[in-house]
Amino acid sequence: MNQIDIERIVHGMLHVARPLEIARVRHLLSDGTKQEVIEELKKYQNEDGGFGHGLEPDCWNPHSSGIQSWAACNIMRDHAIDQLEPIVENLIDYLSESFDDQIKRWHAIHPDNKDYPHAPWWAQENNVKSFNPSASLAGFIIKYGNPMLPIYKKAKVLVEEAFTYILNSVEPVERHELRCLVEMMNDIGDLYNKEPRYLKAKNKMILMMDDVIEKDRSRWFTDYVNKPSSLIKHHPSLGSEAFFDLLCEEIDEAFNHQNEEHLWDITWQWGAYPESFSVAQKHWQGIIAFEYLKLIKDLGILME
Repeated sequence: MNQIDIERIVHGMLHVARPLEIARVRHLLSDGTKQEVIEELKKYQNEDGGFGHGLEPDCWNPHSSGIQSWAACNIMRDHAIDQLEPIVENLIDYLSESFDDQIKRWHAIHPDNKDYPHAPWWAQENNVKSFNPSASLAGFIIKYGNPMLPIYKKAKVLVEEAFTYILNSVEPVERHELRCLVEMMNDIGDLYNKEPRYLKAKNKMILMMDDVIEKDRSRWFTDYVNKPSSLIKHHPSLGSEAFFDLLCEEIDEAFNHQNEEHLWDITWQWGAYPESFSVAQKHWQGIIAFEYLKLIKDLGILME
């Protein structure tokens, strides 16, 4: 790909993406500022510090939830938002208050999710012991939170439980849960990089990722399968060296599957709320375009 290819993607984003993704891509590639990203992201933050309002486009509930706050965490990671920014401190406050001590997790969705447009998998919470999104939220707290806070200690306990799960797992891990574990491992690396259990878990994670990444590239853009970038969102990252060639293959293949706007159609359906889903599709196109542009920049594969 060359600069023209990138400009076509950005131009396509202008037609469908939210102001948030436009601010993000401007910060990534142009003269946009981190503060502009923060201001757009704040529009999805509630008074309790959590995030809602469809920040995760398959979940339109305005109330704060674990999954929508998880989406905010990833935006903050992508743009290296400072931990002393009020938007981060307020999110940590929400995560402190919303942690369920009985299940030692955050609930993924708000109880009234069914009352708002949503994808069928967000109709109700099923496995409350899943590491999706709790592993990722715990990693975020360890990276961005104050070690003196009680929630920090709870996050460390959750991380230790995740290590045990990773090291003892013999079956393939569900893709979304695995992504959250990858994000956790990325966040805690600076603190745990000399811990034997972390190092063993890191090596095991590469094998787990290899188990679930779809190797048939013909399915990457037609079916809801686990592409390399489903787990690896940036470089350097856990797995980005091991799967570097496969990530480059995906980017190559992506340029053969663009729509008329030079973006990418999603490979899933809601089966309900057709008007809301048509909007969500466009929001996802903007997110996916940003993620590919970031990955292209991170991997250093842009050709002039």
